[in-house]
Amino acid sequence: MDESEAVRRAALDVAAAIERRDVSTVAGALAPGFVHRSPGAPPVDAETFLKGIAEIPGEIVFVRLVDLDIDLSEAGALATGIQHARVRIDGKDTDDRRAFVDWFIAHDGKWKIRVAVDLPFEPPASA
Repeated sequence: MDESEAVRRAALDVAAAIERRDVSTVAGALAPGFVHRSPGAPPVDAETFLKGIAEIPGEIVFVRLVDLDIDLSEAGALATGIQHARVRIDGKDTDDRRAFVDWFIAHDGKWKIRVAVDLPFEPPASA
């Protein structure tokens, strides 16, 4: 497996762990000093980020990564795409789509997320 595919696999594994609410697996995928950012909101540390996953209301039906692209450099790897999640609360399904940018670094022989950024997502207008 080449490095780009290893980063892709790491990103997909994190999405699958969020879907299962497997906070320990997500924690293991975060690099020391992890920070999560969203425009207009204060930065969030790993502990707060993990607590947020554990406290997602309702049933997580799925979490998928769409249009996942990986760019490698000597300093790390950039993963970008759309996270599509479906959550069921009181029998009602809600879709959530957000753009993301995750900065992975090699740490202890594994690709781990050092910075995660969520961005608003507007689907392209249909032609």
